[in-house]
Amino acid sequence: MTDTRKQIQTRVQEELAASSDFKSSELQPLTGGTGNFIFRATLSTALLDGTSQVVVKHGEGYIASNPKFPLSTSRCIIEVECLRGLSNMAPLVSSPFAIATPKILHFNPDTSTQIQEYFPKYINLKEYAIEHYKAPTPTSAKSQCLKLGVAIGKWLHQFHAWGNEPNNQSFRDSLQKNGTMQQLKNYINYKMLVDMVDQHPDILGDAKEVFQKIYEQTLGELKNESSLVPIHGDFWTGNWGSVLLPNKPIEESTQTQVAIIDLELAQLGIKPLDMGQMIAELWQLRLYKKIDAGTWIIQGLAQGYGAVDLDFIFRTLIHVGAHLICFGSRTPNWGTPEQNKDLVRIGKDVILKAWSKDRSAFADHELELLFP
Repeated sequence: MTDTRKQIQTRVQEELAASSDFKSSELQPLTGGTGNFIFRATLSTALLDGTSQVVVKHGEGYIASNPKFPLSTSRCIIEVECLRGLSNMAPLVSSPFAIATPKILHFNPDTSTQIQEYFPKYINLKEYAIEHYKAPTPTSAKSQCLKLGVAIGKWLHQFHAWGNEPNNQSFRDSLQKNGTMQQLKNYINYKMLVDMVDQHPDILGDAKEVFQKIYEQTLGELKNESSLVPIHGDFWTGNWGSVLLPNKPIEESTQTQVAIIDLELAQLGIKPLDMGQMIAELWQLRLYKKIDAGTWIIQGLAQGYGAVDLDFIFRTLIHVGAHLICFGSRTPNWGTPEQNKDLVRIGKDVILKAWSKDRSAFADHELELLFP
């Protein structure tokens, strides 16, 4: 049996009431989030630094959005260890943006309840683009979008590099414990990619053999530990999101603080998984909503991440296609049924081109910008 959301909220409220520092006058559920129950708590008494609101994340032995899906609460410990480790990584500053991760203020391993820094009046990158870069996105916004993408790309590169440094072996060891999430990510991306053929046999039927080979390749990647590095694991734009920005126009003369959050899926993996997921989500802004800002941010993301070889790019593109098919085509309220099918077609086309490793196949393609 699983508790209802109301029962979970009551239990979390009681836990906060019993604490010395985090008694709350209000506990408000936050929208989004898949694995954990997420709340905004307004503290009865502000902390010494003036903090009056915090994020409370509570984990159960199942996915919050689907109680029938069991999931170990070890993910909560991993996220806390990850954020504590990242507190030692210097914030990324790339004018006019500064990027950092939230502080962990408290964690109760007995209840899998963590308290994090809250970013008031922030929204996720998807919501931000829809609100502030809506179609037709004026070309005057291109420079700003490129800079935002560059900042996010630089942070991701720094994270991948920092997490793999020899003196951060303890950080890597923490993420190695998240094998459950590693297997889950592979399943929902690549086993599901094969399964999606049965849902769209008219579109994907002739690609099943390639999809099966890709799935087998990804299983092999996980066995090659020497090629695995710490990755975010859920680096995207929507829901509770991975990238948060203040819900106001960006001013070039003022530094905008960007937050990278939601690291419960942090794990050892290959770098293109983080890049591919973010690129797929940004591209959907244009494919579904005709928001050119999505493509411009992708361009900046690639520039900010820096030079990579062709194998990295092709592997990234395979993940882009898999994400479009497995997630983008099924995102509620994004587009019409025909648009969803178009996304399946586009995802398949990207995967087959990338699988063949034919650079010329991407001539004049929208994602050609990923190539040097």
